[in-house]
Parts: sequence; C-alpha cells; structure tokens
Amino acid sequence: MSKMAIKISTNGPFNKCLVPLRKYTGLGITDIKNKIANKDFFAETDANDIDDMENLKGLVDNLLKLGTEVKIFESDEYEEGIFEYQEISYDEFINNIDRFKEIMEDLQDYNDALSDEV
Repeated sequence: MSKMAIKISTNGPFNKCLVPLRKYTGLGITDIKNKIANKDFFAETDANDIDDMENLKGLVDNLLKLGTEVKIFESDEYEEGIFEYQEISYDEFINNIDRFKEIMEDLQDYNDALSDEV
C-alpha cells in the first residue's frame, strides 16, 4: 500500500492555513499548531484511493494559494506498518493523480469490453 502526506510551514500568520487544515483533518487548533511546529506529517492518505488523492490535492492547492509552504511526501510500506517517506514535487504529485485516473479509466473500459462480450 502506498501513502501520501504533506508537511507545512507558514511564512506568515498561522491562522491563514488554520481553516483548511481543520476542515480536512478535523484536528483542533493546538494539535495543528503543534504539528506545524514539530514539522509532523499532515493528511496522510491512501495513494491508491482517487477520491482521497483529489481531496488532498484540493487541500494542497488551497494552502498554496494562502502562501503556505507545502512539501509533499510519498511512501510505500516496506515492512509491517513501516513507511519511509520521500519528498516529491508538486508536478510529480499531479502526475501520480493523472496516471492513477488513466489506469482507472482503462480498467473501466476493459471491464466494459468484457461485459459486452458476454
């Protein structure tokens, strides 16, 4: 299983990014503030779930518009529950989403073709 996560740091007032982070994560103000201060991961999500990835993209886009520095990380599970994250660019993140969408569309087309043969 693959995961995606983000880390953020604010160059300006903390409260600019508070609303989108609270809405996405459901965390309280203190928890969000501590995660930012400790440079912890936010919004860990399953990289194989297109809806989760689209939601994460919406959060990242919103945070970038607010001037928040966002770092995106990708990981695969290497051992039981152990994930090793590596930073990827925004373009790689978008390419992952687009590639996953294409795969899902191809699979749907393939399933439709199989159904038509029966």
